[in-house]
Amino acid sequence: SGRVTLPAAHVVSTVPVGVLVSALSPPLGGEAAAAAARLRHRAFLVVALVLEGPDPFPDNWLYLHDPSIRAGRVQNFRSWSPDLVPDPGRSCLGMEYFCSEGDELWATADERLVEIASRDLAALGLGVRPRVVEGHVVRVRDAYPVYDDGWTARLETVRAALAGVRNLHLAGRGGMHRYNNMDHSMLTGLLAARNVLGGAHDLWSVNADEDYLEAGSASP
Repeated sequence: SGRVTLPAAHVVSTVPVGVLVSALSPPLGGEAAAAAARLRHRAFLVVALVLEGPDPFPDNWLYLHDPSIRAGRVQNFRSWSPDLVPDPGRSCLGMEYFCSEGDELWATADERLVEIASRDLAALGLGVRPRVVEGHVVRVRDAYPVYDDGWTARLETVRAALAGVRNLHLAGRGGMHRYNNMDHSMLTGLLAARNVLGGAHDLWSVNADEDYLEAGSASP
């Protein structure tokens, strides 16, 4: 069936909890499997617009709150790293759209999404359509865990069922079904690696009190 079995002393999983549970063999009990299958996610897509000229703004990203603009956030990729935009005569902005997999926006053709993003950018005053050289669309499934009614109980059911798998470490936003600050998501990965090396860090306590690493809190 195309399955490959590899022996492992430890497994670190960052895939969505439902995906992990559905892939387990032998499978988890019916209650845990049903709970995992009901953990939902939101998706998003980013339209990367390559522009002629310098960066329109210096920030990493800007959240957009204009109801007339469909984009919810715009990123300036060079502000994350100059290596992302090596051409000094051009800039690259990522117009982000939050959606659900399979909905109208998700299914919109790439060419149409580039048009929508270019129009949104022009409406923001950060660029005009003639400056757009090209556009690229990236769709991201399972980007944001959904905190709906009952999600905490469902997640606890899955955690309890997986607790007996001693060499399995859940990490990251998807792996823990936790919509936390991305710095904390990366920290869970680092702590999982330390646990593989013999540590005993509680990954579920990371960001439990809503602190922020940017504020200078110490790492565990």
